[in-house]
Amino acid sequence: MLSIEEALKIILEQTPHLAEEEIALVGAAGRVLRRNAVSDLDLPPFDRARMDGYALRAADTEGATADHPARVRAIGEAAAGHAFDGEVGAGKAVRIMTGAPVPAGADAVQKIEVVRVLDDGWVEIGEAVKPGQFITPRGIEARAGEVMVAAGERITPSVAAVLASFGCARVIVSRRPRLALLSTGTELVEVGDKPGPSQIRNSNTYSLGGYAREAGAEIVSASLVRDDFDATREAIAEVLQEADVVMLSGGVSMGDYDLVKPVLRDLGAEVRVEKVAMHPGKPTVFALLGEKVIFGLPGNPVSVAVSFHLFARPALLKMQGASQIQLPRIHAYLTRPVKGAPPRRSHQPARLVISNGRAEAEPLKWSGSSDLVAFMRADALIIVPEDRPGLDEGELVEVIMLSK
Repeated sequence: MLSIEEALKIILEQTPHLAEEEIALVGAAGRVLRRNAVSDLDLPPFDRARMDGYALRAADTEGATADHPARVRAIGEAAAGHAFDGEVGAGKAVRIMTGAPVPAGADAVQKIEVVRVLDDGWVEIGEAVKPGQFITPRGIEARAGEVMVAAGERITPSVAAVLASFGCARVIVSRRPRLALLSTGTELVEVGDKPGPSQIRNSNTYSLGGYAREAGAEIVSASLVRDDFDATREAIAEVLQEADVVMLSGGVSMGDYDLVKPVLRDLGAEVRVEKVAMHPGKPTVFALLGEKVIFGLPGNPVSVAVSFHLFARPALLKMQGASQIQLPRIHAYLTRPVKGAPPRRSHQPARLVISNGRAEAEPLKWSGSSDLVAFMRADALIIVPEDRPGLDEGELVEVIMLSK
Protein backbone atom coordinates (compact mmCIF):
# COMPACT_ATOMS: atom_id res chain seq x y z
CA MET A 1 0.00 0.00 0.00
CA LEU A 2 1.46 3.34 -1.08
CA SER A 3 1.62 6.47 1.02
CA ILE A 4 -0.24 9.52 -0.28
CA GLU A 5 3.07 11.15 -1.20
CA GLU A 6 4.31 8.06 -3.06
CA ALA A 7 1.07 7.71 -4.99
CA LEU A 8 0.98 11.39 -5.94
CA LYS A 9 4.61 11.29 -7.06
CA ILE A 10 3.88 8.38 -9.40
CA ILE A 11 0.76 10.09 -10.76
CA LEU A 12 2.45 13.41 -11.47
CA GLU A 13 5.56 11.81 -12.97
CA GLN A 14 3.42 9.76 -15.37
CA THR A 15 0.86 12.43 -16.28
CA PRO A 16 1.66 13.94 -19.72
CA HIS A 17 1.47 17.59 -20.74
CA LEU A 18 -1.14 18.60 -23.27
CA ALA A 19 -0.51 20.63 -26.40
CA GLU A 20 -0.76 24.42 -26.60
CA GLU A 21 -3.30 26.44 -28.51
CA GLU A 22 -3.88 30.12 -29.22
CA ILE A 23 -7.22 31.62 -28.21
CA ALA A 24 -8.80 35.04 -27.78
CA LEU A 25 -8.31 36.62 -24.36
CA VAL A 26 -12.05 37.24 -24.08
CA GLY A 27 -12.63 33.49 -23.68
CA ALA A 28 -9.52 32.60 -21.72
CA ALA A 29 -10.83 32.63 -18.14
CA GLY A 30 -9.85 29.43 -16.34
CA ARG A 31 -7.20 28.45 -18.88
CA VAL A 32 -3.51 27.98 -18.07
CA LEU A 33 -1.05 30.37 -19.71
CA ARG A 34 1.80 28.55 -21.45
CA ARG A 35 3.98 31.51 -22.46
CA ASN A 36 5.21 34.41 -20.36
CA ALA A 37 3.21 37.59 -20.90
CA VAL A 38 5.54 40.59 -21.19
CA SER A 39 4.62 44.24 -20.74
CA ASP A 40 4.80 46.23 -23.97
CA LEU A 41 4.80 49.59 -22.16
CA ASP A 42 5.28 51.26 -18.82
CA LEU A 43 2.23 51.20 -16.59
CA PRO A 44 1.02 53.77 -16.01
CA PRO A 45 2.50 55.15 -19.24
CA PHE A 46 2.68 58.65 -17.73
CA ASP A 47 2.63 60.33 -14.34
CA ARG A 48 -1.06 59.97 -13.44
CA ALA A 49 -3.27 62.05 -11.14
CA ARG A 50 -4.81 60.12 -8.25
CA MET A 51 -7.25 62.89 -7.32
CA ASP A 52 -9.48 65.50 -8.89
CA GLY A 53 -7.84 68.83 -8.16
CA TYR A 54 -5.03 71.00 -9.47
CA ALA A 55 -1.61 70.03 -10.79
CA LEU A 56 1.05 72.50 -9.71
CA ARG A 57 4.50 72.96 -8.26
CA ALA A 58 4.72 71.91 -4.62
CA ALA A 59 7.03 74.83 -3.90
CA ASP A 60 4.19 77.24 -4.71
CA THR A 61 2.11 75.86 -1.81
CA GLU A 62 4.77 76.03 0.88
CA GLY A 63 3.26 77.21 4.17
CA ALA A 64 -0.29 77.30 2.78
CA THR A 65 -3.15 76.90 5.27
CA ALA A 66 -6.90 77.42 5.19
CA ASP A 67 -6.42 80.83 6.82
CA HIS A 68 -3.44 81.79 4.69
CA PRO A 69 -3.88 80.00 1.35
CA ALA A 70 -1.37 80.06 -1.47
CA ARG A 71 -2.60 81.64 -4.69
CA VAL A 72 -1.85 80.33 -8.20
CA ARG A 73 -3.32 81.07 -11.61
CA ALA A 74 -5.22 78.36 -13.52
CA ILE A 75 -3.97 78.04 -17.10
CA GLY A 76 -5.86 75.04 -18.43
CA GLU A 77 -7.33 71.61 -17.84
CA ALA A 78 -6.25 67.96 -18.09
CA ALA A 79 -8.74 65.10 -18.16
CA ALA A 80 -8.48 61.35 -18.67
CA GLY A 81 -7.72 60.88 -22.35
CA HIS A 82 -7.03 64.59 -22.83
CA ALA A 83 -3.62 65.88 -21.73
CA PHE A 84 -2.74 69.54 -21.14
CA ASP A 85 -0.46 70.64 -23.95
CA GLY A 86 1.90 72.97 -22.20
CA GLU A 87 4.08 73.38 -19.15
CA VAL A 88 3.19 74.44 -15.65
CA GLY A 89 5.50 77.25 -14.60
CA ALA A 90 5.99 78.92 -11.23
CA GLY A 91 2.74 80.30 -9.78
CA LYS A 92 0.63 78.35 -12.31
CA ALA A 93 -1.76 75.39 -12.01
CA VAL A 94 -3.83 73.14 -14.25
CA ARG A 95 -7.24 71.77 -13.33
CA ILE A 96 -6.83 67.97 -13.43
CA MET A 97 -9.12 64.97 -13.20
CA THR A 98 -8.39 61.55 -11.69
CA GLY A 99 -6.46 59.40 -14.17
CA ALA A 100 -5.27 62.32 -16.32
CA PRO A 101 -1.60 62.79 -17.25
CA VAL A 102 0.20 65.23 -14.96
CA PRO A 103 1.44 68.10 -17.16
CA ALA A 104 5.09 68.93 -17.59
CA GLY A 105 6.46 71.23 -14.89
CA ALA A 106 3.97 70.09 -12.22
CA ASP A 107 5.30 67.84 -9.45
CA ALA A 108 2.20 67.48 -7.26
CA VAL A 109 -1.59 67.45 -7.29
CA GLN A 110 -3.72 69.08 -4.63
CA LYS A 111 -7.20 67.66 -4.13
CA ILE A 112 -10.18 69.81 -5.02
CA GLU A 113 -11.55 69.70 -1.45
CA VAL A 114 -8.93 72.21 -0.21
CA VAL A 115 -9.02 74.45 -3.28
CA ARG A 116 -11.12 77.58 -3.68
CA VAL A 117 -11.72 78.78 -7.24
CA LEU A 118 -11.92 82.55 -7.63
CA ASP A 119 -13.75 84.42 -10.35
CA ASP A 120 -10.70 86.04 -11.92
CA GLY A 121 -8.86 82.83 -12.94
CA TRP A 122 -6.96 82.52 -9.69
CA VAL A 123 -7.31 79.62 -7.26
CA GLU A 124 -6.48 79.48 -3.59
CA ILE A 125 -4.73 76.39 -2.20
CA GLY A 126 -5.69 75.91 1.44
CA GLU A 127 -3.16 73.20 2.27
CA ALA A 128 0.50 72.66 1.34
CA VAL A 129 1.53 69.64 -0.74
CA LYS A 130 4.79 67.74 -1.03
CA PRO A 131 6.47 66.80 -4.33
CA GLY A 132 4.84 63.65 -5.71
CA GLN A 133 1.68 64.01 -3.65
CA PHE A 134 -1.43 62.44 -5.26
CA ILE A 135 0.59 61.33 -8.29
CA THR A 136 1.09 57.74 -9.44
CA PRO A 137 4.51 57.82 -11.12
CA ARG A 138 5.05 56.44 -14.60
CA GLY A 139 6.10 52.79 -14.60
CA ILE A 140 5.50 52.15 -10.90
CA GLU A 141 3.11 49.26 -11.69
CA ALA A 142 5.10 47.77 -14.58
CA ARG A 143 8.05 48.50 -16.83
CA ALA A 144 8.17 47.70 -20.54
CA GLY A 145 9.81 44.31 -21.06
CA GLU A 146 8.95 42.90 -17.63
CA VAL A 147 7.26 39.51 -17.30
CA MET A 148 3.87 40.40 -15.88
CA VAL A 149 2.16 36.99 -15.92
CA ALA A 150 4.35 33.89 -15.87
CA ALA A 151 3.70 30.73 -17.83
CA GLY A 152 1.79 28.26 -15.71
CA GLU A 153 -0.56 30.77 -14.14
CA ARG A 154 -4.30 30.24 -14.49
CA ILE A 155 -6.13 33.13 -16.10
CA THR A 156 -8.53 34.61 -13.58
CA PRO A 157 -10.58 37.75 -14.25
CA SER A 158 -7.90 39.86 -12.54
CA VAL A 159 -5.12 38.19 -14.55
CA ALA A 160 -7.15 38.80 -17.73
CA ALA A 161 -7.30 42.51 -16.86
CA VAL A 162 -3.49 42.62 -16.62
CA LEU A 163 -3.11 40.80 -19.94
CA ALA A 164 -5.54 43.21 -21.57
CA SER A 165 -3.58 46.18 -20.27
CA PHE A 166 -0.52 44.97 -22.16
CA GLY A 167 -2.28 44.30 -25.44
CA CYS A 168 -2.53 40.50 -25.18
CA ALA A 169 -5.64 40.15 -27.31
CA ARG A 170 -4.70 36.52 -27.97
CA VAL A 171 -2.88 34.18 -25.60
CA ILE A 172 -1.10 30.83 -25.79
CA VAL A 173 -2.75 28.42 -23.36
CA SER A 174 -2.90 24.71 -22.74
CA ARG A 175 -5.57 22.69 -24.46
CA ARG A 176 -8.26 21.60 -22.00
CA PRO A 177 -8.06 17.96 -20.88
CA ARG A 178 -10.91 16.03 -22.49
CA LEU A 179 -12.48 14.03 -19.69
CA ALA A 180 -14.89 11.09 -19.83
CA LEU A 181 -16.81 10.17 -16.68
CA LEU A 182 -18.03 6.62 -16.04
CA SER A 183 -20.03 5.82 -12.92
CA THR A 184 -20.04 2.06 -12.34
CA GLY A 185 -22.65 0.10 -10.44
CA THR A 186 -25.76 -1.88 -11.31
CA GLU A 187 -27.48 -0.13 -8.41
CA LEU A 188 -27.20 3.30 -10.07
CA VAL A 189 -30.02 5.07 -11.89
CA GLU A 190 -30.00 8.43 -13.65
CA VAL A 191 -30.85 11.52 -11.67
CA GLY A 192 -34.23 11.90 -13.34
CA ASP A 193 -35.31 8.34 -12.51
CA LYS A 194 -36.95 7.18 -9.31
CA PRO A 195 -34.79 4.53 -7.62
CA GLY A 196 -36.32 1.12 -7.16
CA PRO A 197 -35.53 -1.34 -4.39
CA SER A 198 -31.74 -1.54 -3.79
CA GLN A 199 -31.09 1.35 -6.19
CA ILE A 200 -29.66 4.85 -5.71
CA ARG A 201 -29.37 7.88 -7.96
CA ASN A 202 -26.02 8.63 -9.57
CA SER A 203 -24.42 11.61 -7.81
CA ASN A 204 -20.72 11.09 -8.56
CA THR A 205 -21.00 12.28 -12.15
CA TYR A 206 -22.19 15.65 -10.92
CA SER A 207 -19.61 16.14 -8.19
CA LEU A 208 -16.71 14.92 -10.34
CA GLY A 209 -17.91 16.89 -13.35
CA GLY A 210 -18.07 20.08 -11.34
CA TYR A 211 -14.71 19.55 -9.68
CA ALA A 212 -13.10 18.69 -13.01
CA ARG A 213 -14.48 21.77 -14.76
CA GLU A 214 -13.09 23.93 -11.95
CA ALA A 215 -9.72 22.29 -12.67
CA GLY A 216 -9.97 23.24 -16.35
CA ALA A 217 -11.25 19.99 -17.87
CA GLU A 218 -13.78 19.65 -20.69
CA ILE A 219 -16.34 16.93 -20.05
CA VAL A 220 -16.78 15.02 -23.32
CA SER A 221 -19.05 12.24 -22.02
CA ALA A 222 -20.71 10.96 -18.86
CA SER A 223 -22.52 7.66 -18.53
CA LEU A 224 -23.45 4.79 -16.23
CA VAL A 225 -21.98 1.30 -16.51
CA ARG A 226 -23.47 -1.80 -14.93
CA ASP A 227 -21.32 -4.29 -13.01
CA ASP A 228 -20.47 -6.52 -15.94
CA PHE A 229 -16.99 -7.25 -17.29
CA ASP A 230 -17.83 -6.94 -20.97
CA ALA A 231 -20.01 -3.84 -20.47
CA THR A 232 -17.26 -2.15 -18.43
CA ARG A 233 -14.61 -3.06 -20.99
CA GLU A 234 -16.71 -1.79 -23.87
CA ALA A 235 -17.53 1.49 -22.10
CA ILE A 236 -13.89 2.24 -21.26
CA ALA A 237 -12.65 1.31 -24.73
CA GLU A 238 -15.27 3.54 -26.34
CA VAL A 239 -14.56 6.70 -24.31
CA LEU A 240 -10.79 6.25 -24.68
CA GLN A 241 -11.20 7.11 -28.36
CA GLU A 242 -12.02 10.75 -27.63
CA ALA A 243 -10.87 11.41 -24.06
CA ASP A 244 -7.45 12.29 -22.67
CA VAL A 245 -8.58 11.21 -19.21
CA VAL A 246 -11.10 8.58 -18.17
CA MET A 247 -12.39 8.88 -14.63
CA LEU A 248 -14.37 5.99 -13.19
CA SER A 249 -16.12 5.95 -9.85
CA GLY A 250 -16.87 2.68 -8.11
CA GLY A 251 -15.77 -0.86 -8.88
CA VAL A 252 -12.19 -0.41 -7.64
CA SER A 253 -12.20 -2.37 -4.39
CA MET A 254 -11.80 -6.13 -3.85
CA GLY A 255 -15.40 -7.39 -4.17
CA ASP A 256 -16.77 -9.82 -6.72
CA TYR A 257 -18.29 -6.96 -8.71
CA ASP A 258 -15.28 -4.63 -8.54
CA LEU A 259 -14.22 -5.03 -12.14
CA VAL A 260 -12.29 -1.87 -13.00
CA LYS A 261 -8.75 -3.18 -12.38
CA PRO A 262 -9.28 -6.52 -14.19
CA VAL A 263 -10.82 -4.69 -17.15
CA LEU A 264 -7.99 -2.16 -17.30
CA ARG A 265 -5.38 -4.92 -17.34
CA ASP A 266 -7.35 -6.76 -20.01
CA LEU A 267 -7.28 -3.61 -22.14
CA GLY A 268 -3.49 -3.47 -21.76
CA ALA A 269 -3.37 -0.57 -19.32
CA GLU A 270 -0.53 -0.31 -16.81
CA VAL A 271 -1.97 0.03 -13.31
CA ARG A 272 0.55 2.17 -11.42
CA VAL A 273 -1.45 2.94 -8.27
CA GLU A 274 -4.17 0.70 -6.81
CA LYS A 275 -4.15 1.11 -3.05
CA VAL A 276 -3.26 4.18 -0.95
CA ALA A 277 -2.83 4.46 2.83
CA MET A 278 -5.61 6.99 3.30
CA HIS A 279 -9.11 7.21 4.73
CA PRO A 280 -11.45 7.58 3.00
CA GLY A 281 -10.30 6.63 -0.50
CA LYS A 282 -7.99 3.66 0.05
CA PRO A 283 -8.82 1.83 -3.24
CA THR A 284 -7.78 4.72 -5.53
CA VAL A 285 -6.51 3.53 -8.93
CA PHE A 286 -4.27 5.28 -11.45
CA ALA A 287 -3.43 3.66 -14.79
CA LEU A 288 -1.95 4.52 -18.17
CA LEU A 289 -2.88 3.25 -21.59
CA GLY A 290 -0.46 4.84 -24.01
CA GLU A 291 -0.87 8.59 -23.52
CA LYS A 292 -4.29 8.15 -21.94
CA VAL A 293 -4.72 8.69 -18.20
CA ILE A 294 -7.23 6.60 -16.27
CA PHE A 295 -8.42 7.16 -12.72
CA GLY A 296 -10.48 4.63 -10.82
CA LEU A 297 -11.94 6.37 -7.80
CA PRO A 298 -13.98 4.87 -4.97
CA GLY A 299 -17.75 4.82 -5.32
CA ASN A 300 -18.79 6.40 -2.03
CA PRO A 301 -19.46 10.12 -2.55
CA VAL A 302 -17.10 11.44 0.14
CA SER A 303 -14.35 8.99 -0.83
CA VAL A 304 -14.57 9.98 -4.47
CA ALA A 305 -14.38 13.68 -3.58
CA VAL A 306 -11.35 13.24 -1.32
CA SER A 307 -9.53 11.09 -3.88
CA PHE A 308 -10.28 13.57 -6.65
CA HIS A 309 -8.89 16.52 -4.70
CA LEU A 310 -5.75 14.71 -3.59
CA PHE A 311 -4.87 13.02 -6.89
CA ALA A 312 -7.03 13.73 -9.94
CA ARG A 313 -7.19 17.50 -9.54
CA PRO A 314 -3.37 17.92 -9.40
CA ALA A 315 -3.03 15.63 -12.42
CA LEU A 316 -5.52 17.63 -14.50
CA LEU A 317 -3.71 20.85 -13.66
CA LYS A 318 -0.30 19.31 -14.34
CA MET A 319 -1.52 18.24 -17.79
CA GLN A 320 -2.20 21.91 -18.50
CA GLY A 321 1.22 23.07 -17.29
CA ALA A 322 -0.15 24.86 -14.23
CA SER A 323 2.48 26.05 -11.78
CA GLN A 324 0.12 25.75 -8.80
CA ILE A 325 -1.53 22.35 -8.73
CA GLN A 326 -2.17 21.71 -5.04
CA LEU A 327 -5.04 23.02 -2.96
CA PRO A 328 -3.93 25.51 -0.29
CA ARG A 329 -3.25 24.25 3.22
CA ILE A 330 -3.49 26.23 6.41
CA HIS A 331 -3.42 25.58 10.14
CA ALA A 332 -6.51 26.00 12.27
CA TYR A 333 -7.64 25.20 15.80
CA LEU A 334 -9.90 22.20 16.21
CA THR A 335 -13.30 22.94 17.78
CA ARG A 336 -14.09 19.30 18.58
CA PRO A 337 -12.10 16.07 18.80
CA VAL A 338 -11.84 13.89 15.68
CA LYS A 339 -10.89 10.25 15.26
CA GLY A 340 -8.08 8.97 13.09
CA ALA A 341 -7.70 5.71 11.18
CA PRO A 342 -4.18 4.35 11.83
CA PRO A 343 -2.19 3.22 9.94
CA ARG A 344 -3.89 5.33 7.27
CA ARG A 345 -3.94 9.11 7.08
CA SER A 346 -7.46 10.37 7.61
CA HIS A 347 -9.25 13.34 6.06
CA GLN A 348 -12.24 14.60 8.00
CA PRO A 349 -14.76 17.03 6.41
CA ALA A 350 -14.91 20.39 8.19
CA ARG A 351 -16.00 23.98 7.98
CA LEU A 352 -13.53 26.79 8.48
CA VAL A 353 -14.58 29.74 10.64
CA ILE A 354 -12.85 32.80 12.04
CA SER A 355 -13.50 33.21 15.75
CA ASN A 356 -11.83 35.80 17.98
CA GLY A 357 -9.32 36.54 15.23
CA ARG A 358 -8.15 32.96 14.69
CA ALA A 359 -8.96 30.24 12.16
CA GLU A 360 -10.93 27.33 13.53
CA ALA A 361 -11.82 24.00 11.92
CA GLU A 362 -15.24 22.71 12.89
CA PRO A 363 -15.53 18.97 12.17
CA LEU A 364 -18.80 18.05 10.49
CA LYS A 365 -21.02 15.37 11.92
CA TRP A 366 -21.14 12.71 9.25
CA SER A 367 -22.12 9.07 9.11
CA GLY A 368 -19.29 7.86 6.88
CA SER A 369 -17.98 8.05 3.35
CA SER A 370 -21.45 7.77 1.82
CA ASP A 371 -22.75 10.86 3.63
CA LEU A 372 -22.85 13.31 0.71
CA VAL A 373 -25.33 15.58 2.52
CA ALA A 374 -22.85 16.33 5.31
CA PHE A 375 -19.97 16.72 2.83
CA MET A 376 -21.98 19.34 0.94
CA ARG A 377 -21.27 21.72 3.84
CA ALA A 378 -17.53 21.07 3.94
CA ASP A 379 -15.04 23.64 2.75
CA ALA A 380 -11.97 21.94 4.22
CA LEU A 381 -10.48 18.57 5.15
CA ILE A 382 -8.88 18.08 8.55
CA ILE A 383 -5.73 15.95 8.22
CA VAL A 384 -5.33 13.32 10.94
CA PRO A 385 -1.79 11.86 10.68
CA GLU A 386 -1.47 8.13 10.13
CA ASP A 387 0.18 7.63 13.53
CA ARG A 388 -2.54 9.42 15.49
CA PRO A 389 -5.71 7.68 16.75
CA GLY A 390 -7.32 11.10 16.96
CA LEU A 391 -6.87 14.83 17.48
CA ASP A 392 -7.97 16.81 20.51
CA GLU A 393 -10.21 19.83 20.83
CA GLY A 394 -8.16 23.04 20.72
CA GLU A 395 -5.26 21.38 18.89
CA LEU A 396 -3.63 23.29 16.02
CA VAL A 397 -4.16 21.06 12.98
CA GLU A 398 -3.39 21.13 9.28
CA VAL A 399 -6.35 21.47 6.94
CA ILE A 400 -6.74 21.32 3.17
CA MET A 401 -8.96 24.05 1.75
CA LEU A 402 -11.39 22.63 -0.78
CA SER A 403 -12.33 24.28 -4.05
CA LYS A 404 -15.99 25.21 -4.12
